[in-house]
Amino acid sequence: AAAALALAAVASASAQPGAQGKYGGVLTMGLFAEPDNFDPTISRTASSAQIFRTFCESLYDLDSSLKIVPLLATALPTISTDKLTYTIPLRKGVVFNDGTPFDAQAVVTTLQRNMTLPGSRSATNLAVIDTVTAADPSTVVIHLKSRFSPMPLVLAVRVMSPTQLAKLGDKFGTSPVCVGPFLYDGRVVGDSVTVIKSPYYYNKGAVHLDKIVFKVLPNEAAAAAALKAGDIQALERISTTELAGIRATPSINVIRGNRIGWWDITINVGNSKGLGNLPYGGLTTPLATNPKLRQAFEEAIDRDTLNRVVFDGLVEPGCTLIAPKLKAWYDATNIACTPYDPAHAKKLVAASGSPNLTVHMLVESATDAVRMAQFIQAQEAAVGITVVIDVADLPTVIARAAAGNFDTWLIGFNPGADPGLSLRSQLGTAGVNNFGGFSNTRYDYVMANGFKATTLKARQTLYKVAQQIIHDERPMIFLYHSITLAGISTGVTGAQFVDPYLRVAFAQLK
Repeated sequence: AAAALALAAVASASAQPGAQGKYGGVLTMGLFAEPDNFDPTISRTASSAQIFRTFCESLYDLDSSLKIVPLLATALPTISTDKLTYTIPLRKGVVFNDGTPFDAQAVVTTLQRNMTLPGSRSATNLAVIDTVTAADPSTVVIHLKSRFSPMPLVLAVRVMSPTQLAKLGDKFGTSPVCVGPFLYDGRVVGDSVTVIKSPYYYNKGAVHLDKIVFKVLPNEAAAAAALKAGDIQALERISTTELAGIRATPSINVIRGNRIGWWDITINVGNSKGLGNLPYGGLTTPLATNPKLRQAFEEAIDRDTLNRVVFDGLVEPGCTLIAPKLKAWYDATNIACTPYDPAHAKKLVAASGSPNLTVHMLVESATDAVRMAQFIQAQEAAVGITVVIDVADLPTVIARAAAGNFDTWLIGFNPGADPGLSLRSQLGTAGVNNFGGFSNTRYDYVMANGFKATTLKARQTLYKVAQQIIHDERPMIFLYHSITLAGISTGVTGAQFVDPYLRVAFAQLK
C-alpha cells in the first residue's frame, strides 16, 4: 500500500518550523468522537490523541514514512552494545506551557508516572525499565531489565509539567500542561475543545494560528455539511456516503492516506471482572466458550461486500492486525483469511447447541460505525445468529468495554508502527487494550520472545505464529485496514495527514 501522504494542493512549506506566512485567525476542525480525557498517561481515544498533538509534544514522533524522528529529544537514543542502556539527549532552553523548565528530570517524572499510575496505558511496555535517571539537565539514561526491541517507539511519550503534576496529581487531565505550540484552554463536554497559541513555545515563528477549536460532530452528514458551509475548515474523516458531495465542492481539498489502523469485532472471551483484573475467565456465554461459534461468526461476514456496500470500496479488507502499509512486517507474517462461507457457518451454528443465539454488539455512535454494525447484523441473521446493536458515545462504549459489559465490540484502533506492541497490547494477557480478556500461555510466550529477539527475521517469524494463534482462537475478528479521507478548506495551508492524524498545529489561514 502507498505510504500516507498529503495532496500537493494542501501540503505547504508553512508546515515546517520557521516558515513565513500569514499569522492569526481561528481554525475550527471537526472530530467524530468525544475525547475521553486529557491525561496522556491514561487517555485512550483517538480524538484526545488528535488534540494532544497541538499542546503536548513527545520525545519522539513518526514522520510520514513511519520513521521515528526526535521531537523534544535531539536525536534517537544511543543504545549500548548489550541493548540494555538507552541514553536520550534533550532539547535545551525549552519550557512548558506554564513557564517552568523542560529538562531531564521532567522526563524522568513523566516516565515514572507512566510506569506506576493505575490505569496507565504505558505501564506494560515500560515494565521492562529497571531505572530511569537524569544524568544531567539535558540527558536521560534508561537501564532495562532485559532486551526490548520496540523500546525506541515506547519512548515516544508525551512529557508533562512536573509542576502541574504536583499540583493536580491524578486530576492532571482537567488542566493539562505540556510543551507544545498551543496550550490547553478548555472544553465544553459534548461540544468542543479549544487550544490557544502558546507564548512559551520554542519555535513560535512556526505557529501561525491564534486558536484551534476542535468541534465534536459525530454525525457524518452534519459534519460534511458544516465543512461545505465553511462552519469548520477541517474535518478529520469524511464518510464515503458524503465523499461525492465534498469532492464536488470547489472550496474543499480531500486528503487520502492508507493507514496501519484497523477495525475489528472484539469478542469478550474472558473479561468477567473488568479490564486488567486477572486472571481472566469465568464467562459462560456460547460465543466466549465455543471457538467454532466464533468461526461461524466470522464466516458469516463478507469483507469484500462490506467494503463495497458500506464504504464504497474505499477501505482495505483484511483479517490480520498487521496492515499492508507495514510492508516488511505484512509480507512476512500474513496468513490466509477465513473465507466467507455462510453455508458452513449455518452448519457450525446448528451443531453448536446454541441454534437461537443472540449476541449484543457494542458500537460507537458515529454513523459509519452504526451502518457497519447493521451490515454485520444482516449477515449474521442469515446464518442464524441474532445481533442486537447497542449504540453509545465513544467514552461510554470504552467504559462498558473496560468493565466487561459486552458480548462483542465493533471498534477501530490506531496502533503504533511496531506490530509487536499492538499484538501484545490487544491480546497479551496483561495487555492494556485486551478488552476481551483473552489469555493464552503460548501466545504470551511467543510475544515475550519476540521482544527479546534482535533481528527482524526472528521477530517476523514469531509474530506470524502469534497471528496464527489469533486466527485459530478468534478472540478478535479483523474486518479491514483503514483508509482516511480527510477534508480541508482551500483557505487553509500547511495541514498534513501523517498516519493516523490530520496535523493542523502548523497550519495557517490564507
